[in-house]
Amino acid sequence: MAKDAILDSEFSLDNLERIPRRPLPYFDEQDDDVGLFAGMTISGGIFRVAFLDTNQYGPHAMIVMLFGFAAFTGAILFALSLS
Repeated sequence: MAKDAILDSEFSLDNLERIPRRPLPYFDEQDDDVGLFAGMTISGGIFRVAFLDTNQYGPHAMIVMLFGFAAFTGAILFALSLS
């Protein structure tokens, strides 16, 4: 099996993963005293926090964007229904 194979000298036993892991992305963890909207905007704005998940407020930023896009779409559909 693979464990019985002869290992090269440059291959170490610490690196036995089949798919090497990528380096961790940037993550800017906010303090507990930072508010919700401040936490979403401090790390580069709501879009950056929502799409790149730069801090722990990524899911909250996605929900805010969902409500924003839903309100915008609803306003357009409402305006089109009036004409």
